Amino acid sequence: MSAPAFRDLFVWEWRHVGRSPLLWSIVVILLASFCWGALTTAFKHNEQSAALERARADDQALIASTAERAVAYRAKITEDAGQVAYWQDPTNVAGYSEYFVRRHALKPHLPLSPLATGVSDLAPSRLEIKLNTPFGFNDTYDFENPRGLALGRFDFAFAVVVLLPIGLLLLCALLITFERDRGMLRLVAAQAVGPRRWIGARMAAILAWFVPAVLLAQVVALAIAGVPLGQVAAPLAVSLVLTLLYIFFWSGIALFVLARQPSAGAALGMFGAIWALLIIGLPMAISALVATVDPPPSAVEYVDAQRRVRDEIDAERDALLTQALGARPDLAAHVHRATSLDYATRLSFLVPEIERRLSPQRVAMEDHRVRQERIAFATGFLLPTLGIESAFAALAGTDPERQRRFEQAAREYQQQLRACVYPLVQAEITKPPAPPVRETRGRLNLPEPLDLPEFSMTEASNAERIRNVLPFAFWLALLATVTSIAGWRRADRWQVT
Repeated sequence: MSAPAFRDLFVWEWRHVGRSPLLWSIVVILLASFCWGALTTAFKHNEQSAALERARADDQALIASTAERAVAYRAKITEDAGQVAYWQDPTNVAGYSEYFVRRHALKPHLPLSPLATGVSDLAPSRLEIKLNTPFGFNDTYDFENPRGLALGRFDFAFAVVVLLPIGLLLLCALLITFERDRGMLRLVAAQAVGPRRWIGARMAAILAWFVPAVLLAQVVALAIAGVPLGQVAAPLAVSLVLTLLYIFFWSGIALFVLARQPSAGAALGMFGAIWALLIIGLPMAISALVATVDPPPSAVEYVDAQRRVRDEIDAERDALLTQALGARPDLAAHVHRATSLDYATRLSFLVPEIERRLSPQRVAMEDHRVRQERIAFATGFLLPTLGIESAFAALAGTDPERQRRFEQAAREYQQQLRACVYPLVQAEITKPPAPPVRETRGRLNLPEPLDLPEFSMTEASNAERIRNVLPFAFWLALLATVTSIAGWRRADRWQVT
């Protein structure tokens, strides 16, 4: 009796698997999970986008209010009408610098952001920029329950990373062990077909239904979440390829386990152990190891360092100002005014000194952050379950690298604002004191509010984001190939004893 061709065996298995209620139940559950995850992330990001618009509107309202007050304070007044304090005066360059220069650095979400929450629920997407805030900005967060943040979000990436393998492994365990659990494996083995061809045909039949159904479910879920599919065709296609490779990786694991034809109970037990190890056990172990070997700098110590440095600056204020004025050729002749400078003018000299003294702690924190990102990148290759989540975040624009670039751009933006305003503030030191009686309520050493630059951030293109995830995609393809080959070679004989 001749052995049936693989194609004929595959076609028969494909028809049989397609009629399985288990297959379609799992597909429907995955579709619902994908939709729920994508909608959850989209809702969160829509809320954040609305907050960004409110911050932008606040900036515009402050600019309009500043211009309106400047017009009012330029008007002529009678001697007894009173004059405004400098911190309320937008025509006073010192008061303007400290109390009227406030802008927000905003990080908008990319069109494919529902693909993964990433760090978007942990890191701020809007940063308040003021001239005299050390190191650039004050973090602005939406209040959320910290326990909920610790648990993480049920997003699309979570559904793919965690739930998709469960569905695939359950499908393989129950459909491929069907004959053994019913005592029919001897009948199959008695036919002119080897275990590799039989298991391979059934696995191929399962994947022939499962793969297109899951990929279609991914597209449908993202479309329901509001993703403009036409604008994100390239990164969306890469995310589908990553999902496909992830499926092949887990199918290789399934083939390796099922090559020895275990019972359904034994297969599910082994699958559960492997799933728990890759999804929960190893990530937790690596996280604990990294935290032990390279612990983060203490936030409490940094706050204490800030307090100590500010106390030192307050104690040395006059000496520092005298030294700063004396070191500037344009200000050296006015050293005698060091002790009489107003608060805002003093800050233009003292805040950079605060930053200089705190820079070792800041550098240590930034170095630790960079190391953690490198470790996370390397761990993604060691554990594909972490790597694919990071790859989805990179395609979605919710990855830590984009956040770090955003914060660096915010710091550079503050330096731009300082370069515009600080020279004007410090130039006032060389001018004679204002007369005790003026014709206007405003000082008028800044007649019109400055036309300050707008925040801008250089975004990586879709091509750059795709290039960043390609190494992991190739690695995942290699792992899927290796596990599949190992499973294929392992299925060398029937286990019918």
